[in-house]
Amino acid sequence: MSNNWKRFLPAVEAAYAPWMRDHGSLTQRIQQCCHTFNVSKMCDGLMAVAQDETTLLGVAAQRKVYAREVFLLADDRPVVFAHSVVAAQHLHGAWHALRTLGRRPLGALLFAHPLVRRAPLRFQVLTPAHALYRRATAPLPTPPQRLWARRSLFSLHGAPLLVTEIFLPDILQLGA
Repeated sequence: MSNNWKRFLPAVEAAYAPWMRDHGSLTQRIQQCCHTFNVSKMCDGLMAVAQDETTLLGVAAQRKVYAREVFLLADDRPVVFAHSVVAAQHLHGAWHALRTLGRRPLGALLFAHPLVRRAPLRFQVLTPAHALYRRATAPLPTPPQRLWARRSLFSLHGAPLLVTEIFLPDILQLGA
């Protein structure tokens, strides 16, 4: 995974820009634009940390992190692939609630807790060479050439949680 995450919004396609720039709860925004909202959990558990996540999470490259990957579904269509990672030791502390989220959205937890802080958004264009692109496009019959992604570093009691949100083409069916 490359470390090309930028502080500024890349030359994003205009229709994606409002979704990418929004600093509120993406979950809540999607819920307001559709009739039914669901979370489809793909995996949760320990996995190897990606190279560009090590510094942000404060873990060594060979360490395992707790990862949760889900699709956010609007009217039964995948509109966002979310990849969330936290150092394993924080599952017994600040981020203990992650283990019991199940099919509930992480956004509900993050934006409801008054002590959670969010760092500025970072952005990247993902191509088929990127591991997250491949996982995000798995359910798509015709994957696009690129996907727009953003990530946020949240902290609670000094413990970082990194959330990467990858916008799938059907998000544009919701309007902005």
